[in-house]
Order: sequence, then structure tokens, then C-alpha cells
Amino acid sequence: MKIFFVSNPGSKIVVRRGGIYIVKRNKNGVEKVVVPPDVDSIIVASSKIGISSKAIRLAASRGIDIVFLDFRGYPIARVYPTIINKTVVTRIAQYNLFQKDYGVELAKEFAYLKIVNQAELLRYLAKSLRREDVREAAYQVDSVATELRLAEDTKISIDEIRQLEARAARIYWQTIASILPPELGFSGRDQEAKDIFNMALNYGYGILYNTCEKSLLIAGLDPYLGVLHTTKSGKPSLTLDFVEMFRSIAVDKPLIINVKRTKLETSGDRLDYESRKIVAKIVLDNLSHAHMYNKIGRRVQLSEIIMREAWELALSIREGKKYKGFRAVL
Repeated sequence: MKIFFVSNPGSKIVVRRGGIYIVKRNKNGVEKVVVPPDVDSIIVASSKIGISSKAIRLAASRGIDIVFLDFRGYPIARVYPTIINKTVVTRIAQYNLFQKDYGVELAKEFAYLKIVNQAELLRYLAKSLRREDVREAAYQVDSVATELRLAEDTKISIDEIRQLEARAARIYWQTIASILPPELGFSGRDQEAKDIFNMALNYGYGILYNTCEKSLLIAGLDPYLGVLHTTKSGKPSLTLDFVEMFRSIAVDKPLIINVKRTKLETSGDRLDYESRKIVAKIVLDNLSHAHMYNKIGRRVQLSEIIMREAWELALSIREGKKYKGFRAVL
């Protein structure tokens, strides 16, 4: 998936000579940067960026969606082309199945894969850092995953699944805190925390949400009806469910690796514009990087894996079959 990121305040997205351009002023005058016609998404990461209706029309005609992020990196709006791909059939099956045992089974699968992928990242870090305590933490997280896997689908509740997920998360994030430089002030995962690493995670997850939501929409699924996260108006519950499988590999891993060599700064209670660009580049580069995908036995771009998993999830729902999600190999 090719993504074009626009973050400079004062920029304008316009059409010139049949192409989409980013026009911005700098000390040397006006600079024009063309948006390649083969990009999949344009991400707008500032409230001080303008866009013309002509640019929106041209982007839609080329199958390019336009996503607007808030200062934390969360998608707050998007403009995307009309997509027709078994949407009605898929959504009817989704609405029918999610209220039954299939919903619990699917919630269990999402949570299980989130936990085993966290354990996989800890094993990778333990090997890289030669830290036995991190290896032991990976074993503990894996033990929670095993406990969840062995629970019977018909007897475990969504609340019990969430409790196991939270127990694994505490071990995982305490271990990540022990790995990161103390000066970052990171003591654990907290969306509202003001330390630089939590803010970087928020921003990175926002970009991942966008990638996952677009994949679910293209596959014909309703991103607002989920199973693991509570369903309420305006909450993209299925997107939040689906993204769980990819968080540790798509965002946590590249940020942990790069945070020691990257200078991130804040402006008030948020990342400054330059830091947002840095985090976006780290995450987008990783989404474009080839990862091992066991289902086809070769390495493919992580963004392609996400799209393939969305298609497979939609197919499983239409056919009422058990979905087996993405398991990372590092």
C-alpha cells in the first residue's frame, strides 16, 4: 500500500495540469510536489492544510482515499471512492453472526493473536538484547495465550477474554518499559500519558488504524460492528478488534528499535510537527517492509498482509467458517 503523507501547515492540495499537487510556501518561494497517481491514500496530518473539491474528485476517480488525522494520529474523517465488492452479502452475514457464538470465537482469536504476537516480539528483543528477563517475560505472555487458546469457545465470555488480554498486556508493557531508556519516562502503556513514547505509540497506532480500516472497507465489512471492543455509535469497533493482531509488529517493534536513535520533541501536550513526520515515516516504512507470511510461505509487504487478512476475514464471515488470523514470525 502506497501512502502519501502531508503534514506541513499552510500546504494546499490542489489539481494542476491533470495531476494532484501539494503546494507549500518556503523561504525560497512556492514549492510544488506532485502526488504519484498510483498512491492508495493521502494522509492529511494538520488542521492547517487546505484541499480543493477538484482534488477530492480526482483522488476519488483514481481510487485514492483521503484521511484526516487529529494531533494524536487518530483518523477523524476520510473521503474514499464508492466501493462495491460483495458488501451487502458480507455485512448481512456479519450482522447475523456477530451476535452469536461466532462473535465470541472471533473475539477470542483476535485477542489470542494479539498476545502471541506480543510474545513473539519479546522473544525477538530478548535475542537482540541478550536479556534473559525479557525471554522469561515472553514465556509468561505465551502462557496467557495458551490459557486463552485452551478455554472453550462456548464457555468463555468476552469479559474473561478481555481480562486475559489485560494480564498479558501488563507483563508486555512492563517489559518494554524496562528496555527503553529511562529518560523517556515510559512506565507503561497509557493513551492519556504525556511521555514521548506513549505519544509516539498513539500516533503510530492512528496510522495503523487507517490502514486496517481501509482494508476492512474494501473487503466489504462494517468497521463499526466489532466483537472484542464494545459497540457504540461512532466507535470503529471492528477496526479496533482487527488492529490488535498487528500492533506489536507494525508499530511497537519499529518504534522501540528507532526511539534510541531518533530525537522526538513535543509542542505543548502533543508531538510537534517534525516528530509526527518522523513517527509516520518509521511506521509507513515498516508497513512497506516485507514480513514473513506463513499462510503463503513467503515474505510480503505488511500492508499487503493486512489487506489479505481483511479479505480472508470477510470470506470466513460470508461462509460462516472459523477465521484464523495473522501470526507473526520475527
